[in-house]
Amino acid sequence: MKSKLLKLTVAALMVCTIKTQAQTTLPATLGASIFEDGFNTWAGTPLQPTVWMFAPVTTMPSGSVVQSTTTATLPTEEATGFSCNLVNTATTYSYMATDTIHPVTAGMAYQISYYVRGKGTISSGISVGGVSTAPGGEPVSGKTWHHVLQSVTATTSGHAAFFLKVKGTGVYSSGGVTITGIDVDSFNVRPYTPVASANLYSLQQPDANGVSVFWGQSVGLTGGIVTRITSNGTANGYFIQNRNTTTWSAMQVYDYTTAALVHIGDSVTFGGFVDNYFGQTQMSGIVNFNNVSTGSGIQYPQAPQLLTTQMLSTAATGRQYQSYLIYLTGVTVNSYSANYGQGTITDASGASCIGDFKDGFYPPCGTATSGSSGNPGYVPVGATTTTPSTATYCLVGNVYLNFGYNILPTCSTDVSTGACTFAGIEKYNNALHANVYPNPANNQLTVELPHEAAKVNVSFTDVLGKEVYTVNNLSGSIVSINDINLPAGVYMVRIMADGVSQLTKIIKQ
Repeated sequence: MKSKLLKLTVAALMVCTIKTQAQTTLPATLGASIFEDGFNTWAGTPLQPTVWMFAPVTTMPSGSVVQSTTTATLPTEEATGFSCNLVNTATTYSYMATDTIHPVTAGMAYQISYYVRGKGTISSGISVGGVSTAPGGEPVSGKTWHHVLQSVTATTSGHAAFFLKVKGTGVYSSGGVTITGIDVDSFNVRPYTPVASANLYSLQQPDANGVSVFWGQSVGLTGGIVTRITSNGTANGYFIQNRNTTTWSAMQVYDYTTAALVHIGDSVTFGGFVDNYFGQTQMSGIVNFNNVSTGSGIQYPQAPQLLTTQMLSTAATGRQYQSYLIYLTGVTVNSYSANYGQGTITDASGASCIGDFKDGFYPPCGTATSGSSGNPGYVPVGATTTTPSTATYCLVGNVYLNFGYNILPTCSTDVSTGACTFAGIEKYNNALHANVYPNPANNQLTVELPHEAAKVNVSFTDVLGKEVYTVNNLSGSIVSINDINLPAGVYMVRIMADGVSQLTKIIKQ
C-alpha cells in the first residue's frame, strides 16, 4: 500500500513540477540540413523533379506531379523559381519519396519544413527499413503560401527516404487566382534532439512572429489539468492548463486516441508535437499518455477566470490567455451568422471579439451538425446578421484564435442568459479535490486547493478516531501546516475550505 501511495504522489507531483514557470525550457537547436529541394531542377518527359521517385515505386503517378512557376517571394531558402504541384482527389493518400540514401539515427527527430498553397490535405514523413512514420495531415486552403513545420522521429538507424503525401485535393479559386491541387515549395529536413520535458509556460512563449518557439518540434513530456473535452461528434482532444496560473500556461491538444478516456479535472502527462494552426499553438501526435488521476481519486476541476472582450481583442494581451478556461459576463451578441454559428460579441468594455456557438456543440452538448451550413449548436435570442441579441449572456469557454482571440464555449451549458450562476469549484460538484503532499510526510504538509479560499481548517485524527492536531483560519490556494509534532503512524486529515470538505489518509514518518 505504501508503494502505491508513493507512486501516486510522485505522479501528481510530476505535474506540479512541469508547471513551474520559474524554469523556462528552450527549444532544441536544429542541425544542418540533410536534405533540401526547392523544386527548381526538373528533367524527363513529362518533366519531373529529379530527386523524387513516383509510381510504381511509390503510389504517386508521375502525371499527378507537375511543375509550377513560383512568382510570389517566399520567406524561406529561395526567393523565386519553380514549385511542385500535386494532385490526388481520392480520400486516401498518394505519396512521392526521395531515394533511400539519407543516414538517420534511431531516436533522433527530424524537422520537415515546406510551404504550401491550393486546396487539399498534405503531410510529410520518414521511411527507414520499410517502416514509415508521418504526422497528421495539414489542411490547405488558400492562394497565399502557408508555412508547414512537421516533425518525425527515426525508429531505427539506417538510410531513410523522406516523403510527401496528399489527399482530397480540389480547386481553390479566389481573386483571379485558381490553383488545382496543392503547390509545394522549399522542402527542407533538419535533425535535432527533442527536449525531454517542457512546461506549458515554456511551450507558449512566442517567437518574433508570435508563434510558439517550439513550433515544429516534439517534446518528450508535458502536462496539465484538463479543462475541456473537444468534439466533432466524437471526442477529438482537450484543453489543458496548469493550476494556479492565469497566463501563458494552457494548451489545446488534439488526441483522437485517448480523448474519450479523460474527464474535466484529470491530471494528464504526455509527449507530442508542437504545432501552429494559423497562430493557435496546439499539440498533436500524442505519445506516452498517462492519466495521473486514474485510480487515485484526485481531480482538479478549474474555475474559469473572468476576462473582458477588451482583454481578448488585441494580440498583445490575447496571446497570453491562449487556451485558458475563462468567462465573459454581460455579453451582447451584436451580429450572428447561422451558417457558421459565430457571433460578434461585446461586453461592458466595448471591445469586439467572436463567440463560437457551434464548434463543439455536438450531441450530447448541443445539436450542431458539421459543415458551414449545418445546424448551429446555439442561436442567441433575437440575434441576426444585422440585429443584436435581445438578451445578455454569460459565456464560459476556452480562448481560441480565430480571426483574433475569441471565446470558444464547448457545450450548451456554457451559455446562460443574464448573470453568471456558477460558483467556482462548486460548478462541477460539491467536493474539494485538494492535493495534499508529501505523503508520507515528516513535520510539514502542503494543501493545494483548486481555488482561493477565505477560510481553511485542517485537522488530524488518529486510528482511534481521536482528533490530535488542528490548524484553523488559514487562507489562500496553497496552505502549509508546519511543525506537525505527532508520532509516526497513519492519520486521517480533514480539510475544510469555505464549507467544502475532503478527508485524506496520510502516513506520518
